[in-house]
Amino acid sequence: MSVIAYYGSCPSEEFVKYAFPESRVGFFCYGINVASFMEEKPVSIKGIESWPEPIKKKLLFEARRGFRERLKEAAPQTLVVDFSRTSRVSVMRYRKSLLTVPYELLDARPNQQLEAFSLFKVVPFGSGEFWELVTRALQEFCDFLTSQLPKTNVIFLDVPPTADYRGTLIDSNTYMLDFCRWQMRYPICRMLIDFCLARIKNSRVLTPSGPLYSDDAALYGPAPMHYAADIWKETAVNFHANGGFKGLARSCDLVSTLTNYSGLMDAFCKTALSKPNLQRFSLDILHGALPYLYAKIQNPGHSPLGDPIESHDVVAAFRWILGREPESALTFLNHYALTNRKELRETLLRSFEFQNQVQHYAKQ
Repeated sequence: MSVIAYYGSCPSEEFVKYAFPESRVGFFCYGINVASFMEEKPVSIKGIESWPEPIKKKLLFEARRGFRERLKEAAPQTLVVDFSRTSRVSVMRYRKSLLTVPYELLDARPNQQLEAFSLFKVVPFGSGEFWELVTRALQEFCDFLTSQLPKTNVIFLDVPPTADYRGTLIDSNTYMLDFCRWQMRYPICRMLIDFCLARIKNSRVLTPSGPLYSDDAALYGPAPMHYAADIWKETAVNFHANGGFKGLARSCDLVSTLTNYSGLMDAFCKTALSKPNLQRFSLDILHGALPYLYAKIQNPGHSPLGDPIESHDVVAAFRWILGREPESALTFLNHYALTNRKELRETLLRSFEFQNQVQHYAKQ
């Protein structure tokens, strides 16, 4: 019996369930940021004894460490990885260790969160420090797999948001927020996949083929873990029909990304028409975000290195140089996509609006 392992969340579990039904799962790991996954030294967390059980359980489980060693001992023939959760969630520092922020903590009472922040230092998702930690850990992850598990076939799941959402809308705001989150998460996952593919020779990428739709019982919005079971079954069948691991591609297909996003926008438009009170803000964000997102996909190593621009840099630059906020999401994202802070500053200083301001004040 072959041994299979997966690291990620629901997508990797669902794919393994249908693609390798006769295999034994020798290792699995859910929702732990790669920066924490690569930590080796166990940590003893003090001050959480009275915390709610779900939060405490996740923190204590992660603090025991040993993920790498358990994966090495399992020696799987195939390791399935998806980054839909493992690398997008924030991390936090506890003394000299890193831990993943539990989802339950985000939903906890304000006093519980304040208590947590007195024990841990949160490294926000998307910050410069966050990407430095993730990038360094991903390099260690690739080195570990190459040196310790050279015969293991590594499959990275390229799981786009659901193109046809058929689930239950709790309310328009929840769907809108989930739509915004996922249309940003997907290209980030793609960046991480590209990073690893370039460093792990024995790796491939798998993207579900055919129309993607959600299960009728799915809640919230177009997350890939809401794929209907038939989607995963079809994906597994196609995987084996195309030659299994050897039939997979060594690189991501940008055309498939464009197609998936086109389908996602169409699905949102249909949902908006069927629900008149559904806000359109997220669709506007998506259209404005596309140039920035594709630039990051095509050059994935660029964003976490050098002098990266963070979201608050864009807002601050507009306030101090032009005296106002960015007028639209498109304007914000176009400036957020610039190479570094110097280019952001020079772009605004060269702008027609700023030059007019200079002339105005020179005449006074």
